Amino acid sequence: MMRPRRVYAGTDLERLFADYLTHLACRAAELGMPISTDSPLLVNLTRPPRQAAMREGTVRDRDRTAALRKKGSGPAAWTPHWFRHSHATALLPAGTPEWVVSRRLGRAHLQTTLDLYGWVRADGASRAAANWKSYISAWQLTDGR
Repeated sequence: MMRPRRVYAGTDLERLFADYLTHLACRAAELGMPISTDSPLLVNLTRPPRQAAMREGTVRDRDRTAALRKKGSGPAAWTPHWFRHSHATALLPAGTPEWVVSRRLGRAHLQTTLDLYGWVRADGASRAAANWKSYISAWQLTDGR
């Protein structure tokens, strides 16, 4: 159901991906296994069959997230879906237009994004209104009032 879309990544994510590819290549060399441009990206690194492509179900397996939680990675109830919400709630206060966030999330309708994340902009507006007194405190009339 998802429409194809481009997602632009920053240099930090590009560096992380490059490190991962380097790790894959080094691991393959240690195992004496050839790799090529046709080799899969998501592979078994620690279990046999080594360097074999992971099944989609393995990549999406919620048990892997549970295992990370047991090791103390992140809050007790986190899921990978949190990254999606974090991304959207970071983009909106930064001034990214709602339609851009909606497309980046792959939403078919802008209204869905507004329904889920509209509070982010409303919260910012509420904070601005609450800070009104401090904002205008620097305003003074020339006669000292």
